[in-house]
Amino acid sequence: MTRCVLLVRGAALILSLLISLAAASTSHGPASVLGACISSERDALLSFKASLLDPAGHLSSWQGGDGDCCQWKGVRCSNRTGHVVKLNLRNIDTNAYYETGVLSSSLSLSAGQMSPSLAILQHLRYLDLSWNNFSGTTIPAFVGSLNNLRYLNLSWASFGGAIPSQLGNLSKLQYLDVSWNNNDLQAVDLAWLPRLSLLSYLDMSDVNLSSVRDWIHTVNMFPSLTVLRLSDCGLSTITVSAGSTLQYSMPNLTHLEVLDLSINYFATSLKHAWFWNLTSIRELSLSDCGWIGSIPNGLGNMKSLQVIDLSSNYDLEGLLPNNLQGPCNLKVLLLTANRINGNIADFLGRLPRCTWNTLQELYVGYTNMTGNLPVWIGNMTNLSVISAGENMLTGTLPVGVGALGNLKILVLSNNNFKGVLLKEHFASLGNLELLDLSNNDFSGVLTEKDFAGLLNLEYLDLSYNSLKIAINQKWVPPFRLKVAGFRSCHLGPHFPKWLKGQTSIDILVLGDANLDDVIPDWFWVTFSRASFLHASGNKLSGSLPDSLQHMAADRIYLGSNMLTGQVPLLPLNISHLNLSSNSFSGSLPPDLKAPLLEELLLANNQISGMIPSSLCQLTSLHRLDLSGNKLTGDVMQCGKDSGANQFGSNMYSLALNNNSLSGEFPKFLRSASQLQFLDLSYNMFSGGLPKWIPAKMPHLQIVRLSSNMFSGHIPVNLTCIDSLHYLDISGNSISGNIPWSLSNLKAMMTTISQDAGDYNFEESIPVITKDQKRDYNFEIYKLLVNLDLSNNSLTGQIPDEISLLIGITNLNLSSNHFRGTIPNKIGDLKNLESLDLSYNEFSGTIPSSLSALTSLSHLNLSYNNLSGAIPSGPQLQALDNQMYIYLGNLGLCGPPLSRNCSENDSHKSSLEDMNHMSSVYLVTSLGFLVGLWTVFCTMLVKRTWRAAYFQFIDKLYDKVYVQVGVRWARLLEKTPDGAP
Repeated sequence: MTRCVLLVRGAALILSLLISLAAASTSHGPASVLGACISSERDALLSFKASLLDPAGHLSSWQGGDGDCCQWKGVRCSNRTGHVVKLNLRNIDTNAYYETGVLSSSLSLSAGQMSPSLAILQHLRYLDLSWNNFSGTTIPAFVGSLNNLRYLNLSWASFGGAIPSQLGNLSKLQYLDVSWNNNDLQAVDLAWLPRLSLLSYLDMSDVNLSSVRDWIHTVNMFPSLTVLRLSDCGLSTITVSAGSTLQYSMPNLTHLEVLDLSINYFATSLKHAWFWNLTSIRELSLSDCGWIGSIPNGLGNMKSLQVIDLSSNYDLEGLLPNNLQGPCNLKVLLLTANRINGNIADFLGRLPRCTWNTLQELYVGYTNMTGNLPVWIGNMTNLSVISAGENMLTGTLPVGVGALGNLKILVLSNNNFKGVLLKEHFASLGNLELLDLSNNDFSGVLTEKDFAGLLNLEYLDLSYNSLKIAINQKWVPPFRLKVAGFRSCHLGPHFPKWLKGQTSIDILVLGDANLDDVIPDWFWVTFSRASFLHASGNKLSGSLPDSLQHMAADRIYLGSNMLTGQVPLLPLNISHLNLSSNSFSGSLPPDLKAPLLEELLLANNQISGMIPSSLCQLTSLHRLDLSGNKLTGDVMQCGKDSGANQFGSNMYSLALNNNSLSGEFPKFLRSASQLQFLDLSYNMFSGGLPKWIPAKMPHLQIVRLSSNMFSGHIPVNLTCIDSLHYLDISGNSISGNIPWSLSNLKAMMTTISQDAGDYNFEESIPVITKDQKRDYNFEIYKLLVNLDLSNNSLTGQIPDEISLLIGITNLNLSSNHFRGTIPNKIGDLKNLESLDLSYNEFSGTIPSSLSALTSLSHLNLSYNNLSGAIPSGPQLQALDNQMYIYLGNLGLCGPPLSRNCSENDSHKSSLEDMNHMSSVYLVTSLGFLVGLWTVFCTMLVKRTWRAAYFQFIDKLYDKVYVQVGVRWARLLEKTPDGAP
């Protein structure tokens, strides 16, 4: 009987199933087999595909005909009904985006609009279009008609515009992600959002919500919400309005586990934020929000917390609250870039003791931490990350660190650690992948035994310490490094042969490592796939291979060595190459094939010949330095056949100084609209300075054209370059006057700030100031305000406008033909450190305002026509070489000169009268000469006049002789004994 009942029920169940399948097939078309897709839905998918571009062939399985669309890639159907229930078109090739910023294999739109055919898929429960490129188009409104959707992911898909309110129709939706669409999505209000009452996951990161009011009330309407991410949404309110029932609690968010409000700008205290009573939260991300004040005690209420991220809040200060009894499940603590301003031992001491066995990641870099790492840090046995770089930590490294067997990342760079590194520091770090101890004062000798246990090490940086690396040349490391940094360590003298097997290295830094050896041949094979190679500042010798085109490196730095031979053919992907300060000779390669090259530094070698025209093809160059070589001939003439991106159009710095280059001012600089630094000094350039300089190079800051053969006048509009603060055209044949429009040099009319300019250089640059040649690094050099017009043929007077250039530190107008007086307002140049007006024709008195220049340390007024008293003042009297300052000015008097002004007043007056009455003296002298020559010529012609004149002279002589003899005899009579 029981069996009969079971058989009847089974038959009824089968019959019921057959009836339902028949009904379904009647409504939606026949299905070939159980679970096969519906033909109308297949057509809808094909129509959707037709509106897309698919360069990577992700949808290649989507073919027409009678195929089963349920077998297509990304499509899933119901086994029971055959309806499409899941469509996953997420682009899984995201690595390319992280490396290049481009999703080359993504789906995109073919006609600017997505086909609405997907609206036919009414049984769709899951839709994922993330990581594609829909070019800023709006989210299709038809998505809101897919009433059965539970999961909707439109993140990283380049949608734009306003989020359609139709999404509020998806009442069954549990997961909604519209994040990170290039900041193009926005929402004026969120009135549609509360209708999604079943939401458990909401991510609207990167959606512009700055216009949304009372967003806190809105998110409180989701009792099932477990994840809420609103990162980078333009939010600015974090507290609930006064009088609200939600002011101190959020009653509906009792299940919230993840709260991400990072990268908003609240700029207020955390104390009154609305989330401190949400004890269910496990992950709290509040980084980069502009928090001020201290970390509130409310943190102690969050017993469930596993991840705390308060990083990059630069005004958040102080230690953790001292009331922390939990959270005992804390795994990740992120406080990077805050102002903890405390002792690291005190900071760690405030963590609950129960977290010592749970904490896995500790990030406290850039927090102004001081003190020593506590010895008991070795008890935090689950730590996998310690990142405490860029602090002021001191003392020795605790040996207990070597016992942290789970440690994968240890970053203690840029601190003040000292002491000897021991084998015990690395004893049990077999899982360590990244070790960065750079920029400290660690000492001692490290051998292969110290590294023997680091089996998984990939990143090693010991740069800028006092370490000696004494590893046996035959040692084979147990690890395969990707990054190796030993700058300023004692690694030599022999090139480290143990690196030969490290073929996985991508970044190798051996700069200033005391290497005194030939670069081995295997170097170019082992590191052929590396992207960054740095070995500058050693004594490496030998020559480079004829060609480096097999190298994958985009940056190679081998400057300041002893390398010889010719410059090789460059790697095809090179972007930065520094071979400066070596002994390379010969000519440059005639064919420079490096289309990505941004920086080419070949200064201070012995390279000869002409600059090859192929250099014109390097249109991506930002910096070119060929100075200090033996280059000759005219600078290459780059044509305009390279289109808008011409040679020089991306250049910030050009240095061709100290060569034997000739010709006119380089014409390719017409394209150098971004140029900031120009040095053509010490060559043989000739011709005039072109008037197009300000228009074509408006951003020039530093211009050095000294010691050439430039002629003509200073272009008046040269003073129109707002950012020009260093101008040196000394040692040329420039004539004419100084332009009166000096007041247009705005960068010389103010003190340059420490952060002036956004382009820095590594090398030092020679500057002639204070009668000395000094080398300045660029950090100092870019702060100099210099005007040097010396050793030219300039005439006229110094314009009064020069007193407006109050930022000038060095003014040199020596060895010209300037006349007139020194401007009285020259004392307004309060920042002046060096003033040289020597070897000119200045007259008048020295302005007393010079004594007010408190920064002045060098003055030269020699060999002019200055007169009067030298001004007194403690600053002028403190200058060195006092006599040299005023040499060659005969009219000057007073200290430090020996000529006393009180004894020379009449002389001074006569000199001044001569200066003011030169025309009177000239007429008087001419009259005297005319009268004298009239008498002389008359006597020459008339003989009787001559006889009478000489007879008169004889009689006058006899009379004077007799008078002198008589007076002498009388004097002898009055002297006793006839003695004088």
